[in-house]
Amino acid sequence: MRPVAFLRLAAAALLAMPLLAAAVPRYTVTVLAGAGSLAWDINAAGQVVGEDGGNAWLYTDGLLTVLGSGAARGINDAGQVAGESGGNGFLYSGGTMTTIAGWGYTSVRGINNDGTVVGMAEYPDAEEGLVRHAYSYRNGATSDLGTLYGIRSQANAINNLGHVAGGTDIGGPPNWPLTPFLYRDGGMIDLGPFNGPWSEAMAINDLDQVVGYAGYESRGGELYPRGAFLWDGGSVLDLGALTGSDYSYANGINNLSQVVGWYGDYQASRAFLYEGGSLLDLNSLIDPASSWVVNDATAINDLGQIVGTACRAGACHAVRLDLVSAVPEPATWAMLLGGFTLMGGRARRRGHGRVLGRRT
Repeated sequence: MRPVAFLRLAAAALLAMPLLAAAVPRYTVTVLAGAGSLAWDINAAGQVVGEDGGNAWLYTDGLLTVLGSGAARGINDAGQVAGESGGNGFLYSGGTMTTIAGWGYTSVRGINNDGTVVGMAEYPDAEEGLVRHAYSYRNGATSDLGTLYGIRSQANAINNLGHVAGGTDIGGPPNWPLTPFLYRDGGMIDLGPFNGPWSEAMAINDLDQVVGYAGYESRGGELYPRGAFLWDGGSVLDLGALTGSDYSYANGINNLSQVVGWYGDYQASRAFLYEGGSLLDLNSLIDPASSWVVNDATAINDLGQIVGTACRAGACHAVRLDLVSAVPEPATWAMLLGGFTLMGGRARRRGHGRVLGRRT
């Protein structure tokens, strides 16, 4: 083989590799629980928590463990699970279940790696009676995080710095409109204002980037549509939607600033992944032959694993999306390049022999 022909062959083969790799789906779909189940959170090891038929569960390496009645809402990297059951919160750690209770109804929404749990609990108030405030709980002690403007607040997530994100009311009944907050250094910061009511922070990463949904005065035909947003150091980015829909919600963010959520409407939603400035439909990243439609994504870990809900044949399940290698592994590249080098070396040796032979 002539050197020029070899180089052309090698270049063609290498250029073809990305094209072949691009045809491989980016994610596979793993079903975690039965029809009607919901997945809420995932940790660094790929463990997932959720609910199914009124029961809280933990999924680990193909094994589904039922923790009891209720819903498991958060899991940290130590495998501690936080959730709610019977109007109280719970912390499941090392096989032991601990009840988290306020003076009344107590919800749970998140947990960080030091075991601090956050949510909303009822507290007595001299003027208002029972009020619902964001709280944090650790080692048996509950702290009231307060509110910014009214008498209600809800903590939805906590990062490993102990900073909390959620929503606090900017009005009263019957609708209790909210504005998103970030709680750090002992106080709440209003991440708004937005043009319309009903805005809330849903997740926070260790960079203090916050995501959620924001109310707008108008978008399309809706009076108060809601759009996914990313707050970063005081700047707010509207993530938009892929179909011109009035609605998009951001539910989760990892430490690589990848964001997951859903867009569409309440009857026909589709899950999205936001990364590198682009909003992607997650359904474009799975094998279409699987027939799954991923309609919601609730959390993403730093490995890029995503949990949410997917439907097929009329049944919806909690699922985990796992990355598929889209390009050859390093060892494969090494073998390919080694083969091309060997071909080139043989071609050069054969070529030199012919040239030297003509000179004698």
